[in-house]
Amino acid sequence: MNTQRISTIAKALAHPARVRILELLAQGERCGCEFAPILSLDASVVSRHLAQLSRSGIILSRRDRVRVMWRLAAPSTLEILQRLEQLPFTEDAS
Repeated sequence: MNTQRISTIAKALAHPARVRILELLAQGERCGCEFAPILSLDASVVSRHLAQLSRSGIILSRRDRVRVMWRLAAPSTLEILQRLEQLPFTEDAS
């Protein structure tokens, strides 16, 4: 098991906005400009979230003239998120 890779991905998933971005990308490729209004975040904040997800290898980008288009690197990403959601969890983990 590649613990470093898993740790990098886990860190990328550690913010609700990044998880929401992945949910949106599960519906198909999107322009980076679409995320700010949907997430009610400043474009610079969205850009940092996209960069974090990209560095982890979870999402990929391509240029379409002046727009940057984003997509999931693996179609199974949403399924993995759904499995994580099903893990047992208690608010008080102490």
